[in-house]
Amino acid sequence: MIQRCDPVVRNQIKALVGPIVSSHESFQTRQRRLARLGYTIATSGGGAYLATLPHGVRLMELW
Repeated sequence: MIQRCDPVVRNQIKALVGPIVSSHESFQTRQRRLARLGYTIATSGGGAYLATLPHGVRLMELW
């Protein structure tokens, strides 16, 4: 389940993590950079999601 959040906050999060998620770096490097900001990429059968650390609250679908 994806957590609902304010659209303004959601856009700010996208602007913050967008360059990291779309970079051509290795998955591990992107995970480390996201972790410094308090986020992670969580994968499941339904796809990949941006989630918070340490609780794993899903914020948005990535791909």
